[in-house]
This record gives sequence, structure tokens and C-alpha cells, in this order.
Amino acid sequence: MKILFQTLLSVILLFALAHTSMAQMTPSSIKGKVTNIENQPILFANVALYNSSDSTIVKVGYTLEDGSFLLPELDPGNYWLKISFVGYSPYVLSPLDLVQNSELALEEITMITAENELETFTVESQKPLLEIKKDRVIFNVRESINSIGINTLDLLRKSPNVMIDKTGNIRMMGRSGAIVAINGKILPLTGGDLTAYLETIQTDQIESIELVTDPGAQFDAVGTAGVINIVLRKNSDFGANGSFVSGYSIGNKSRYNTALSGNYRSKLFNIYGSYSFNRYQNPYQEESLIRQNGRFLDLVGEGNIDRKVHAVRAGMDFNLSPKSVIGFLATGSFADLLWDISDQANFGTSAGIEGILNAASNNVLERTDHSFNLNYRYQNENGTIFNIDADYASFQKDVNNRQPNTIFDPAGENIISSVIYFISSPTSIDIKSIKADHERTLGQGKLSLGVKLTDIQSDNRFGFFREENGNLIPDLERSNDFLYKENISAAYASYFANFGKKFKLVSGLRAEYTQTTGELQSLQIEQNASIKRNYLDFFPNLNLTFLANEKHNWSFNANRRINRPNYNRLNPFQLLLNEFTFSQGNPFLLPEYATAFTFAHNFKSTITSSITYNEVKNHIGQLYLPTENNKFFLTQVNLEKQSQITLNVSAPLTISDWWEAYGTFSGFYIENKFDTLDTSFDEKVTSMSFSLQNTFTLPKAWKVELSGFYNAPTLSGVNDRIGTIWTVDIGASKSILKNRGFLSVGVSDIFRTNVWPSSSNSLIISANEFRIEDTRRLLLSFNYNFGNSKIKGSRRRTTGLDEERRRSN
Repeated sequence: MKILFQTLLSVILLFALAHTSMAQMTPSSIKGKVTNIENQPILFANVALYNSSDSTIVKVGYTLEDGSFLLPELDPGNYWLKISFVGYSPYVLSPLDLVQNSELALEEITMITAENELETFTVESQKPLLEIKKDRVIFNVRESINSIGINTLDLLRKSPNVMIDKTGNIRMMGRSGAIVAINGKILPLTGGDLTAYLETIQTDQIESIELVTDPGAQFDAVGTAGVINIVLRKNSDFGANGSFVSGYSIGNKSRYNTALSGNYRSKLFNIYGSYSFNRYQNPYQEESLIRQNGRFLDLVGEGNIDRKVHAVRAGMDFNLSPKSVIGFLATGSFADLLWDISDQANFGTSAGIEGILNAASNNVLERTDHSFNLNYRYQNENGTIFNIDADYASFQKDVNNRQPNTIFDPAGENIISSVIYFISSPTSIDIKSIKADHERTLGQGKLSLGVKLTDIQSDNRFGFFREENGNLIPDLERSNDFLYKENISAAYASYFANFGKKFKLVSGLRAEYTQTTGELQSLQIEQNASIKRNYLDFFPNLNLTFLANEKHNWSFNANRRINRPNYNRLNPFQLLLNEFTFSQGNPFLLPEYATAFTFAHNFKSTITSSITYNEVKNHIGQLYLPTENNKFFLTQVNLEKQSQITLNVSAPLTISDWWEAYGTFSGFYIENKFDTLDTSFDEKVTSMSFSLQNTFTLPKAWKVELSGFYNAPTLSGVNDRIGTIWTVDIGASKSILKNRGFLSVGVSDIFRTNVWPSSSNSLIISANEFRIEDTRRLLLSFNYNFGNSKIKGSRRRTTGLDEERRRSN
């Protein structure tokens, strides 16, 4: 750490001296004054100066109380100037020719009010690292060097106000229950399957991450903490074009990825497609100590995940008229995974060790996902919109798991018992959906209406075998077939209106009627072989914004949302982890409901703060429980409720024209109440998280970034407490090949501190766990854009399978 800080200080001093000496040689400057149409000065407007040749940023500043600004110590050259401020249309002045040893005095600049700008508060740089809007926070990934060349899972862990634990549970703005979407399409994955999928997407493909904290009624009501929307890059140019991306990283194991995309547009149609391949390896080590009823299991293990994924995407949009378009989109992915685990565990009582368990788990997974979308959209010059989506998706997963378990005596010399288990668990999910949306001007605002129908069928089969002399002997008592059907009928209405120049209102109501049937087919004796539920839910939302003046903007948000259990978590089969531990689904899981209230404030279009109260009824959490035969199992349960108060503060800081920083802080108080299964909890914790990102703009188009985050101990699941987690990253980047190419290099998790310590304790059972993965890595990435640069890219649109696809795993 000391060496790193000394190096950083030396770099800062070096460029500060260089900057000073250059300023003495060329003391040119630009000054001006900014007012509104009423000739009143505009305070703290962003002033940015760019090179005309390559649009790289040269200097940034802001206006003073009298509206004046000064950009000093400039080299002679050709520039263009951009001035921006919340509530006003951006003002661009070009060209500006600056000669040596001169002061360029601009005529008074008058900015014009833009009504549509009132809902957006932007921290301005070349492209802002962070944009703050009325319902979301946008993290522009392309502006972050340390976000390049890593996978999306690691990127989310670096993102401001996002935390992901080792089981894949996501906390956003300090609140649990966030879901993930790609280009507005909610992923069909959660937990471990979600993290596995995010590890296959490289951040070279990502434009931005949107933290949608207050989704409106037009969105599916899923996501008790909101939606994390990952926006993939697209071309916005004219002419035929394409891009090539390649990345490589090395830690204990290598990872690499490559992708090729293309787009062709004519006056009548647009054709686009892409292909990508990703090889991901993740060796890890873990430790766990579980105690119950005077007994213990002390386990040390290591494993390696080796995943290969091919993904394709193809589509076509046909322009029926200048106002209407019909499009078809097909996507598919094909994954092969090898997951090898080797565990050794001592077990016994307080009197001593009774034996040693050597357990292995060799997993082979094959997965095929494909989806099809047909879309029609009409939009006229008055803002009237009709949109229809018809979707079909199929998800096929086949997992074969071979588990040798051998128990030795305490000395580790003699075999007490030996058994080999084999588990086959294929899963098939079909989802059909159709939705229609309409939007039109009504009075002083805009009215949105829509309906959606969804049909889901899931078949989860679980075959349990013992391997004897090379033959598989079925264990019918532990095998089953779980069939799940779900139908959701939804309708919504939403209204948006401005009341003068200071007030803005968005209100909506969504209704969803859900019918579910779960049927368990097994030779086991079950009192509840079939479970049926029918329920009608209403999900209101309200957003009120008040622009007090140019310094203060206030808002109030309120909403109610739902998270339904994943299909396979409802299957009561027992998935064996080793001879003493297994996980088990819960067919009696109820949906969780969250109600949230948020007060937010924005000061001078830079410092943003908010306080949120969030209460989740039937919160779904993970819990260790004992069995009668001194074994342990991991399952999902419904808490009575989870209450949380969260304070968030974020602010940028321009230290100099070549050094910018951005910091976020979250403090939160969480309380979990749980009383069932012969145990009860009332867990409370006060915690915080902090992130800081420094960007240094150096000569010859080089940029260096030093970033990191710190998460204090917090609460996850029911009573699982996560220990301290922190990390530091550094990277550098440069544009090459006439700005068509981009090269970056970096080191992630320099001190290898991004580990996951956790513990859960109760009167009946306690568990302490520790996991460290292959996070310290050298990263290399190369992007290249080719073809004509004057064609619009493919349409970015959502489909009707948003929430249902997410829950298919």
C-alpha cells in the first residue's frame, strides 16, 4: 500500500510540474459569461473545452456567482466549447481558434430552458461517469478504465451502490432483492446461475449500467429493490459497420473472450447479428465449520469452474412506413461446463474427531437457451405509441453430477465406508408471452396503458443413483419429477404530467393475477403432492419531483413490488453436496412483497443524497438447518419481514483539469425477523459501503484510473453475516488506429482482498465460511470498429419475457 501511494504521489507531482511549466510558456485563456433569457447569471454551469481534432477533453470549469468563467493556461490550437446545466439545453460553440499568449473573450452566452431536461441531473465530463435521473442512476462503463477486460459479475461488484454475495444475492442501494436485465430484458436467472451467466459477458460489450430504483407501472412488478439494467453497446453510425472485441486475462488460470458483430441498414430494412465465444476459468478455495447439537463438520475444499459459451443473436427490422416498424429477433446460447470440487472434512464431537471425509464432486453441465421475439411498433409525430410483443423462449439444462464419498478413521488410514452417488437433474422450461402497450398525450401530461399475458411450464426431474461395480442403481426414494405451471395476467395504467416549471408527477398502478400449480411425482409419501395458488396483487407507484431553484431539487418516491420464487427452488428434491450436507427446495415458499419510500435531494446538480425506508414481507432468505441424523441442509425460507433504512450520498470532484474523482457512500440499518421451523431470529445490523474512483487524463491520449471499494460487515439471507470486503484496482487505456481501436491494460484486486467471509449463528446451528476466488488478475483488452461510420445501429428493444426468463433457474 505504501509503495502504491508513493508511486501515485510521484505521478501527481510529475504532471503537476509539467502542467505548471507548460502554463508558463503559453499563458493563453478563454473567458466568458453565461446567463438565461431573463439576463440572470447561471451559477455552477459546467464548462468543458475539447480539442477539435479528436474531441478529447482539454479543460473543465464552472461559472461563478455572476455567471462568469475562466479557462486559464491553454495551449494555442483549435477547440470547441460545451456548456451545460440542469433545466437548460446544452450550448455548443465551435470553432474556437486560440493563439499563443492571448485571452479570448467570448460574447455573453444565453442558455435556453429545456422542459425535458428537468428530469435529468448530469455530472458532466467528456461523457459523464455518472448520470442521475428521476428514476435511475446510470454508471457509464465506457468511462471507467478498470471496468474494461473483466466480466460483468466483477463489474457489478465494482459498481457504485451494488453488492453481490457469494451465493449470487444482489443488494442495490443497500437493499436486497434487486434483479438484473440486459437491454431492458430481465434475465431468466438468479443466485448461482445468475453469477455464472454474468461471468460469461465481458464488459467490452457494455455501454452502461442503470440502477433503476423506482420502476414505473409499465415495468413488471418484479424486483423488491429495483432493476439493474445492463445496456449493451450498439452502433449509432450511418453505413454498414461492425466491431471486433477480444480480451485476455491471467491469474491462477487464464480467461479469454472474443466477439464479432455487424449491422446493415437501408431505407426499408435493417439486418444485424453477432457471435461471441467466452472461456472462463475460476479456481477457488473455501473453508467451512458447521456446529450443531455438540457435533461439528470442519471442511476445507478447492474447486475449479471451466465454462465455454457460444452465443448468437440475429434480427431484422422492416420499415412499413415512416411511423411504423415490424421486427424479428432470435437469440441463442450454448454452454458446456465442467465443475470439479475436492473436499476434505473432519467430523466429530467436542470429545474429538470421529473420522475424516474425502468427498469429490464432478459436474458436467450442458445448457441450451433460445428465444424468439416478434415486435410491431407505431409512433407518430404527436407522441402516440402502439407497441406489441409476442415471445417464445425455451431453456434446456442437463446436469450430471458424480460424487465419490469416502470416510476414513481419525488417523486417516482405514476406510470406514465408501459410496459413490450419481445425480441427473435435467430441467426444461417453456415460456410464452404476449403484451401490448399504448402511450398518448392527455391534458398536460402523457397516459400509458398496457396488458400482458404469460404462460409458463417447467419440468424439473431429479434422478438419484448409487454407483456399484460400474452400474447405476436407482434410489427411488430420493428421485422425483416436479411439474410447475404458472399463468400471469397483468394490466397497468400510468400518467406523467408537469405542473408549471417546478413540479413533475409520475403515478401508476399495475394489477397482476397469478395462478400456479406445483405437482410432485414421486414414490415418497407426501401429504402435499399438489400445491395450487391463485392471488390478485396491486402494485402502485408514485414519483413527485420539485425543482426549488438552480441549487436544490427534491423528490419523493413510493412503490410496491414483488419477487416470486424461482421455479427450481420450489422443487423439494435434495441436492447432495457431500455425505453430510445437502440443499433442498421448498414448495411452500411464498412470494415476497416490498414497499419502499424514498426522499432524495440533488444539490447544484452534483451532490446527490437520499434516504429510503424499505419493508419486505415474506422475505426469501437462505438458512442452514439440522436433520435428525446429524446432517445439515441448506434451504430457502420466508421471513416474517425485513426492515431497512438506507442513506446514500454520491458526489464528483474535479481536483484539476487532469484529475477527476467520484465517490459514493451508503449507510444502512437492517433488521430480519424470523420465527418458524422450531427456531426464531431477530437479527439487526448497522453497516456501510464506500467506493472511490480516480481518473487521470495524461498527455498523448493516455488515461490512468485508480479505483476501489470498501464494504463493512453486513447481514445477508436470514442471519448470515458477511465480513469486511475491500479491493483496489488500477488500469490504463489509449485510443489507437485513428480512434477506431482501443487498447487497455490493468490489474484487478491488487492486494487480493476481495474475499467472502461469512458466519451464521443460532441456538440450534452455527456455520462459519470463507471463500477466495481468482480475483487478482492481469487484464488486456482490444476493441476495433470497422466499416462505414454513418449508419444507425440496430433497434434496442425489450421483449415480453422479462420477469419470467429471470426465474427459469
